[in-house]
Amino acid sequence: MEKRDKAEEREERAQREEREEMKETKEKESNQEDIESLKKKVEELEKENKELKNELKKVEKERDEFKEYSIYLKTKFEDYKNLVEKEKKQIKLSTTKKIIEKLLVPFEKLKLSLNYKDEPEFVSAVEMVYKDMLKVFDSLKMKFIVPQKGDQFDPFEHDVIDKFETKEVNEYCIYDVQSIGYKLEGEVIKPARVIVAVKPKENTPNGVKGKVEDKKNPCDENAGSEEQTAEGIDSKEGDK
Repeated sequence: MEKRDKAEEREERAQREEREEMKETKEKESNQEDIESLKKKVEELEKENKELKNELKKVEKERDEFKEYSIYLKTKFEDYKNLVEKEKKQIKLSTTKKIIEKLLVPFEKLKLSLNYKDEPEFVSAVEMVYKDMLKVFDSLKMKFIVPQKGDQFDPFEHDVIDKFETKEVNEYCIYDVQSIGYKLEGEVIKPARVIVAVKPKENTPNGVKGKVEDKKNPCDENAGSEEQTAEGIDSKEGDK
């Protein structure tokens, strides 16, 4: 009986040891699988890290290239700005020089004429200088704004210096011209200075100056100021 009990105990002990060994084996296998899985993950992470490093190097290279190119563009733009500014100054200087050169001839003639201002020929000399000045303006292609009495007032070309109560011309049309205007390539350099007509106030004699509120009223005579060249101005001066 005792021998049987001991045999059973040994058998149970052997089975228990076998179970423990099997458990340890399974745990080792499981741990080995975990280790293998971790190794794969590490390898994948290392591979991904390497790819990211390569991508970072590529991005850094592109960044450096863009930085160098932006510096190059900035330098070229600064050079271009300096060149344009230099050319603008040169054009301005060249234009001013040409205008002065054209004005030097009439200026020197006028300066010379002043030495003979007490002589009878002085007026003729001044008229000659005046014609030379007109030729200079003509060579510069400058146009003259020459309003006529009765013309429609043009706020873009005329500067109203006064109003005159009269019935000679329609209201808000030009009554008199104090000075002509000047235009270069379509741009008004100096407007013509004019006096515009307004209706006389009640019980006010005709021809008395007075200020009234502005109103728009079309003129019946000419449509607007006349643009003339220096030759046209010269002929008008001769007609006078």
